[in-house]
Amino acid sequence: MKKTLLLIAVLFAAFTMNAQYVVEDHDGNEVTDGMIVEFSDYGVPEGSLEYYVTNNGSEDMFMRIEFVSAVNANGDGFELCFGQCYIDLTVGQTVPPAPQFVTISAGGTTPDGNHFAATLPSSEIQDYNFRFHETDAEGNDIGNSLNFTYRYNPTLGLEDLNELGVTLASTVILNDMQVNAVEELNMVIYNLQGKLVNSQKINVGNQLVNMSNLSSQMYIVKFSNNEGASKTVKVVKK
Repeated sequence: MKKTLLLIAVLFAAFTMNAQYVVEDHDGNEVTDGMIVEFSDYGVPEGSLEYYVTNNGSEDMFMRIEFVSAVNANGDGFELCFGQCYIDLTVGQTVPPAPQFVTISAGGTTPDGNHFAATLPSSEIQDYNFRFHETDAEGNDIGNSLNFTYRYNPTLGLEDLNELGVTLASTVILNDMQVNAVEELNMVIYNLQGKLVNSQKINVGNQLVNMSNLSSQMYIVKFSNNEGASKTVKVVKK
């Protein structure tokens, strides 16, 4: 499933570094200093930020990534691939571990396969803060940093549902999905294989949709009204 990506620019961009290197996602969007990259999905590849680092200099460059800090998370289940893949990160950890580094040749770009990804569902918004930085040939940190935040936001897209007159209390479901509608709606739920697993009318007001009989995975929920307006949202059944 294609990831949901939101790039939020900051007011002050402190990352200039004389264009020594550039970090871009799979679609060619530049990841700049202070940026937040936001996902409503988790796991690989749904929640993956695939990235490429290009060395714009005339000499080989050596680089590591540091896991700087986290909010509402501790690194459990987070996967970072930079040359090699590491999972269950700890704050302060570097990838690859010091004094190792990834070498990027002059004018070169890192290959496919590098990514950041939260692999475990959560009902909370989680921030993971990372720092790209250069090292010397002995693996010593010489700075030239780019800091950004990977955000796992299970509520992303809920605001759009408000336009249809329906809101969800959370997109992470234990047994019941709590729905609040201001108009009568039709609701259908599909699994990721496209199989219809539930279909029912949604009445005006707060109500619970029983999902206890469904297996733990992601589902697609579609709401529609009699005028033909519709909205879809992804939920995770734990």
